Amino acid sequence: MNENLVQWVLLKRLEYLQERLGFELEKKLGENYTTEQGIIDFAFETKNEILVIELETGINNKARFEYCVEQVKRYREINFVTKKPVKFVILFDKENTSPEYVKLLQDFSQKLDIILRTYSILDIQELYKKCLEELSKTTGIYIGPPVAMDVVYLRWLNKVIKPFYDEQADTLPLEKIKNIFKSRTSFSVYTALARYFELIQEKKNRVELTDYGKRFRDNYNAEIIQSRAAMPDLSTEQKRALLEVLTNGIFTKSKVNIYYFLRFIHLTNGDWLPKSGTPEDTEKLKFVNFLFGKSYKWSTVRELLLFTCNQCEELELVERMKLSKSKYDRVVLTTLGSRVLGYLELYLHLKREQLQIPLQI
Repeated sequence: MNENLVQWVLLKRLEYLQERLGFELEKKLGENYTTEQGIIDFAFETKNEILVIELETGINNKARFEYCVEQVKRYREINFVTKKPVKFVILFDKENTSPEYVKLLQDFSQKLDIILRTYSILDIQELYKKCLEELSKTTGIYIGPPVAMDVVYLRWLNKVIKPFYDEQADTLPLEKIKNIFKSRTSFSVYTALARYFELIQEKKNRVELTDYGKRFRDNYNAEIIQSRAAMPDLSTEQKRALLEVLTNGIFTKSKVNIYYFLRFIHLTNGDWLPKSGTPEDTEKLKFVNFLFGKSYKWSTVRELLLFTCNQCEELELVERMKLSKSKYDRVVLTTLGSRVLGYLELYLHLKREQLQIPLQI
């Protein structure tokens, strides 16, 4: 397991973390906290002190040992604004650290008054499985898994809506819509997207706008300014219409993808959105497939996450920070994104209760 997943498990299982640290933890002060002296893995307040923890997996070579000790030395140079004494902890995996480096860590810790603690990667793996099992039990009613779709941006909905805007029509012949697209595949993908967001419905050989679709059409960004973009960006009112559809309790494929993506960001703190060239990470792939209830390949997972992130950015649910020196980008939920996720999770819990309460008799 890599360090990010170990950290995720430890922070989900504070009772185990407390046991390994030997301190009663009162409050988490920070996680992946960037300072001028490096990124602090996490810090906690106890009754009497502040603990700054450097988390490591196995230390079994000179480079990893030197990185660890140098990082802790830099932490000691930080000016912490607190009246409580600050103590520094190295927490490492005892299963994969060789005796040679355990001795070196002990000597270093004694010299600089650093607290040395260990955990077992075997324990972490068991706790990880339990965390995933609990996630599957607390997601409310099952709404089906995410589905990989070749939809990069929601603004492509305008491709379907544009002819209705041009003709100010509520209904058009199906053939007229088909002729807009260069291929049958593009037609199928983008009309499916419009159906999933409840903008259109097909009746016999015609395509008809729903009430949502009419609002979407009426707020189309007129292309009076020349642009290289194939389709205009979503207008504010178009975004509002899509958010109403997203939260109306009808879970179609595209909406399910957005819900799961928001959960993914919440559960991972948005620390590891893969880039288009990010190589496969087996542990991360297992995590995403368990969360999604799928058995996708890494390339499919990567595209699903990236495309859905684009869509969430368009709806102002997330903000992406592109990191040039990392294999991954960082994503944070906006206040709107947090509210939408909270609403969807509460809705699903209430629907589950609605189904289960009568069964208690």
